[in-house]
Amino acid sequence: MLSANNGCRWMECKWNGMTTIIMENTIIRLEILADKGTDIVEFLYKPLDIDFMWRSPMPFYKPYLFITTAQGKLGNFLDWYPGGWQEIFPNGGGICEYKGAVLGLHGEVSLIPWRYNILEDTGEELSIKFYTHTYRTPFFIEKTITIEKDSPFVVFDEKVTNNGGEEMDFIWGHHPAFGKPFLSPDCIIRINKAKVLVGQGDGKSFTNLKQTEGVWPLVEGINGENVDISICPDEKDNVSDVIFLSELSEGKYEIYNQKLKIGFRLEFPLDVFRFIWFWRIGGGSFEYPWYGRNYNVALEPFSSLPDLTDAVKRGDSLKLKAGTSITAQIKAGVITC
Repeated sequence: MLSANNGCRWMECKWNGMTTIIMENTIIRLEILADKGTDIVEFLYKPLDIDFMWRSPMPFYKPYLFITTAQGKLGNFLDWYPGGWQEIFPNGGGICEYKGAVLGLHGEVSLIPWRYNILEDTGEELSIKFYTHTYRTPFFIEKTITIEKDSPFVVFDEKVTNNGGEEMDFIWGHHPAFGKPFLSPDCIIRINKAKVLVGQGDGKSFTNLKQTEGVWPLVEGINGENVDISICPDEKDNVSDVIFLSELSEGKYEIYNQKLKIGFRLEFPLDVFRFIWFWRIGGGSFEYPWYGRNYNVALEPFSSLPDLTDAVKRGDSLKLKAGTSITAQIKAGVITC
């Protein structure tokens, strides 16, 4: 049962056996998997009944209730990836080894359960604190999610603490993926200024881009033409790319559907999240893991380029001395202009 009949309210329920927290106000509703990484699998704009989050085509179950037949070469992230929005920590990107610990694709915290406490529940404001310890590394991570009664935005106040007795490197990121009914070729991505590096897509990938550098939003296409990557692809465009944006002029982006006249804005601190990883698939990723099924765009604020081992070598990993902490505030929500 929801905690109230109107205003800000919350409820604990079960989804496929997992503890799930519903947070909502008069405008938005969030569905958060407390038993799996605090994944946000629904970010619903209630006036139009439109969910911004993409749902993975893979069947989804509680991670520790089943195992697949073999260990994936990247780890277990993809086996238990429901789509939506993940916290990524302390590794981002492919599998690596750091200080003797093997860290799979996108690290630890998106696969482990978090606990939670209700900090504020007044009807005018709802604030829930989620927290967990990592297992292969000595970190404690806290995330307080706050909504206000009539606001279309959510505020995330986060803190990472190194509980180890030695300095630790890490990669920290957020992985929101957008899909239908919100996502379409009517969507444009608004980023003020950035340097662009085109990488490789997932699986057996097709692309209309050269693996080259550019300046947002133009990238050289495979036929020598300029491609405007701020325009979202169609689901039948046969493209699959992972693109890295650096030298950002501000910690903000918007993805806006010109036909529906709604969009999603995410604001983040540039001193922590210095890159945006831009993952887009318009049907162009074949073989494992997507088999030509995907239509999604993800715009992911990250502290570093992949992966942790390489980030340490490059010098773009984040560091915490023993017993110290780092904080960050993220704001995300719906825009209608």
